[in-house]
Amino acid sequence: MIFFDIDNTLIDQRRAEAAAAAPFLQRYGASLERPVSVETFCRCWRRLRDKHAREFLSGRISAVEQRRRRVRELFSPRPLGDAEADQVYDFFDRHYRAAWILYDDVLPCLRALAGLPLGIISNGSAAQQRAKLRATGIENFFSLVVVSEEAGAAKPRRRIFVEACRRAGKPSAECIYVGDRFEVDALASRAAGMHGLWLNRQSRCSMPRARVLKSLDELIARLPQRIAA
Repeated sequence: MIFFDIDNTLIDQRRAEAAAAAPFLQRYGASLERPVSVETFCRCWRRLRDKHAREFLSGRISAVEQRRRRVRELFSPRPLGDAEADQVYDFFDRHYRAAWILYDDVLPCLRALAGLPLGIISNGSAAQQRAKLRATGIENFFSLVVVSEEAGAAKPRRRIFVEACRRAGKPSAECIYVGDRFEVDALASRAAGMHGLWLNRQSRCSMPRARVLKSLDELIARLPQRIAA
C-alpha cells in the first residue's frame, strides 16, 4: 500500500494560499493593523494556521473555532465577532479553493501506479481534505482516505499511521508513506514501521539519498520490491 500526504505533496497549497491572498488583501488589507505584501501575508497566515491547527488536531477545539481564532489574531487588536470572523474566513476560503491545483508530476505518478493500492493519510478537516481530492479529480485513485479529524489522531503521532495500515489490512512494513515534511511525514511514518519517503520538492537540506524524493517522478524506481510486485 502506498499512502500520500495531500498538502504540498499532491496539491500546491502554497500557490493556492498566494492566489487567495491577493483578493483578500484588496478586500480587507486596509482593516489590518499595518499594510502587508502578499508574501508577508502568506507567511503570517501559515504561522497562524500552524499555531491554531495544533489545538484542532489535538481535539481541543473545532475546525470552525480554529479558523475563527486564526482570523481574529490576524486582525488583532480589532475585535471580530463570530459572524464577522466567519465571513472573513469564507472570503479567503472561496479564493483558496478556486486555486487548488495539482503539481505537474502527480497525475503521471498516479497513473503509473495503476493496479497498486493507494491511500491518503492527512491532517486537517475531513470535509476539506476530501474536497481537495474531488476538486482536483484524483479522488478515485485512492481506495482509502484517513484524515486526522476522523481517525482521532494526527501526524506525527504513531497512532494515525498504525490505524491507516490496519484499515488497509497491511502490515506497516509493507506500506510506504510519501509526504513533504521531514519530521511529521517521513520520520513519523518510519517510527510507525512504514517506509517513509520525504518529498523534498524545494531541496531543503539533505538526508540519506535512498529516503528522499525530489519529485514524484522518482517514486516508482524507489519502491521496495515486495510493494511494487
